[in-house]
Amino acid sequence: MARGPESEAYDSEAMKERRRRILDEAREMIAEFGVDGLTVAALGKRAGVAKQTLYYAFGSKDEIVAAAILDYFETSEGKIDYRGAPGSLTRLIERMVAIVTRNLGIRNYIAALIAIWYGRSPVLWNALFDTASTSHRKVIAALVEQDALQPWVEPDELIEAMVGQTILTTNAWLQGRIADEDLIDRQVMALMQLLAGVTREPVSGEVKRIAAAVREGGAKAYLASL
Repeated sequence: MARGPESEAYDSEAMKERRRRILDEAREMIAEFGVDGLTVAALGKRAGVAKQTLYYAFGSKDEIVAAAILDYFETSEGKIDYRGAPGSLTRLIERMVAIVTRNLGIRNYIAALIAIWYGRSPVLWNALFDTASTSHRKVIAALVEQDALQPWVEPDELIEAMVGQTILTTNAWLQGRIADEDLIDRQVMALMQLLAGVTREPVSGEVKRIAAAVREGGAKAYLASL
């Protein structure tokens, strides 16, 4: 993603703090007005930065929004207390539980992100996909290494299908078709159901056991039992 001379422009602590303020304000405006309602001029005014400075640092409005999405993802990811190994199903579920718990408290912001998925900006779509697919990529890479995927599965297509399923489930929640208290388990079950169909034994058996446990007692209880 081309973002101009941002790394040079934000070397000092003062510049880093200004960048933080810009991205925080961008996220607030996305939650308030959606991506379409965010203007560079209004963002500059709220962040106390000239519009020209924003363009110089980030390159375009879409790249400002993309930077805000990626920065928020990195901040949220750093707060998750993982116990499962990288690439494991346990870690995938841990991340889903943590992220959905966070999302329940920022409904407007999540609605704006879902609109990006169905929008026309490749820059924003790629930023959203990159953040949403990070944990999926590690899981699928581990499954490929174990030769645990069915021979007809194309890993990149599977990753996009996993992200797409998460988006569909989130959209159903935003529309009121999934209750807040059911969203975590619905997201985890959607991924387990998908993985159950594309994996081979012994992994498919593990996936099915996890799905049965989540269906019986919920994803949080499953993690607590480990």
